[in-house]
Amino acid sequence: MPATKNTLSRHKLFFRELCRFNFRRRQECRTILRWLDARPGEAILDVGCGDGTYTSQVSRTGARVLGIDIHPRWLPFAQRYRSSELCSFSLMNAEEMDLPDQSFDKAMSLCVVEHFNRDETVLRHIARVLRPGGRLVFSADSLSNPGITAEERSRHRRRYAVTTFYTEAVIADKLDRAGFAVEKMQYILHRPLDLALARTSWKLDDLPGWLGFVRFLGYFGLWVAQGIAAPFSRADGGAAGGLTLLVRARKSE
Repeated sequence: MPATKNTLSRHKLFFRELCRFNFRRRQECRTILRWLDARPGEAILDVGCGDGTYTSQVSRTGARVLGIDIHPRWLPFAQRYRSSELCSFSLMNAEEMDLPDQSFDKAMSLCVVEHFNRDETVLRHIARVLRPGGRLVFSADSLSNPGITAEERSRHRRRYAVTTFYTEAVIADKLDRAGFAVEKMQYILHRPLDLALARTSWKLDDLPGWLGFVRFLGYFGLWVAQGIAAPFSRADGGAAGGLTLLVRARKSE
């Protein structure tokens, strides 16, 4: 029986690793981690850490990272496979964040804020636990591409339990009220090709669970296609909208 349990755990770990081949997350995660600029000895909070993949990655810089999440399935996985001396996890609702004031140097969150019912409450909590001048970096669903239809936005909201789609103006107001000053914002995945690939990925996400391997092959194909096209595409920096919005802000002194 123990051998079977270990085998199942290895299979679970393997398929969680395969999920990293999501082209929608490639530029998003790389950019957010670069903007975070984690340093040895820093205390960093990861809000909505999921399975802990990026929490663990940040801890390899020498920073001490705490990942919090409310998901009862992902968090035990993170605790079992990602925990280390510098990387820990706690089951916690970010809307009711029970952490000491001014206990972190930086905070990060990857495509989580759009799911909160009380996003401004979460932002105020993050501001509270950050030290003066502390940095917050995060990504959020935007779906502000000119080619996105109202029906696609509505379907996306239902499919992924999205509460709010963010534009630069919307998030700037929310951050200001929470006590943050915006340093940088950037839309990504705004090109027609990105939208075409995203539409394919949404269809893959609608496949039943027993077709999980087909979903993985499809996502891997999208990952490769975007990688091939990337060198021939213009930079995303000046886009007026996109599938995702990246934000870097600093807590007021």
